[in-house]
Amino acid sequence: MSKNYKEINKSETETTINVLYSEKLLSIYTNKIELEKQLYKILGEPQKEYIKGKFIIGSIWEVPLSEKTKISKIILKANIFEL
Repeated sequence: MSKNYKEINKSETETTINVLYSEKLLSIYTNKIELEKQLYKILGEPQKEYIKGKFIIGSIWEVPLSEKTKISKIILKANIFEL
């Protein structure tokens, strides 16, 4: 199935990374299309997708802190910091 993403206003683009210590999770929310596609390739389906009409306008992934390999791949392969 092809995913349809909707570009939002550039000034409203955001990515939030939270370390949830009590749940032992790394939670990543983004509404940046390029990053959503990269995270989808690395992590697979997100835990939640925010949908407006037939377009995805944001996604959340949760990665257990024990999965250090996945977390390393996110940092190395996903362009989180736009480097």
